[in-house]
Amino acid sequence: AVVSTQSGHYGRGNHRHWQKQNFSYSSIKQRLLDEIEENDIEDGQEIERIMEEFYRTYLLSNKDNFNTYTEEWRKANIKLIYMSLRAKKSRVSKSVRDIFSR
Repeated sequence: AVVSTQSGHYGRGNHRHWQKQNFSYSSIKQRLLDEIEENDIEDGQEIERIMEEFYRTYLLSNKDNFNTYTEEWRKANIKLIYMSLRAKKSRVSKSVRDIFSR
């Protein structure tokens, strides 16, 4: 299972992204497992080889999607950090003003 955050607007998009990715991955993997069973493949090493190839192919075929998601995720996190720092600076500035206005 993949962990996703739930904070703010991007958190909802993040959750939807991983739901979609997990559903797609699970569906494709299940079809492959069904094919293995239908073809009576029982050799553990052969099954492992098939699954490794599936995973490698899946990652390569989704590389652009993963890279785009990662770039957007980083931008969203940088924006959250920036907004957090602005809020902290505002609170500190207010505290300093309050101290000197007494």
